[in-house]
Amino acid sequence: KKHLPKKTKLAEIKFSTTGDKTRIRVLDEIHRRKLSLFTLVINKEGRKIKDDPENYAFLVATLLKRVLKEYSDVNHIIIDRHFTWVRQREQFNELLVKRLNKPLFIEHLDSQQNTIISLADFVAGAVRMVYSKRESGFIEKIDNLIEKQIITTWRNLRQKEKVKA
Repeated sequence: KKHLPKKTKLAEIKFSTTGDKTRIRVLDEIHRRKLSLFTLVINKEGRKIKDDPENYAFLVATLLKRVLKEYSDVNHIIIDRHFTWVRQREQFNELLVKRLNKPLFIEHLDSQQNTIISLADFVAGAVRMVYSKRESGFIEKIDNLIEKQIITTWRNLRQKEKVKA
């Protein structure tokens, strides 16, 4: 496994706010490092999905279950600090650990203070371009690094969850 440097001196960069040259440079760097990528694509079918710790933990757990099948020794998860309130992050952590049935060290990082978290945004942006705009130029830079890509609808994902319960 390759590890990325812990600290960089770049300001926060996002796929959605950078130009194509920067997008390509970042994706090329991800490719050069031969990172293992796992992606989850959800078709919301026009539905609104409530942005709360329960739904977020559900989605993250869905993807992490696949990661843990391949890399069972993973025990440290870095999450973009999605929620403002500490209680929401604590609830997310509790729900995620419960769903995965595995103790984890979960670190919530602010992408404005730690640019390492921006790399996931670039992967997500490249994937999103394929499904929302039918543009494959960006994903081609990292496509061979994607070990597992889950493509489903919110309804199917929730139905599978109800069947397991």
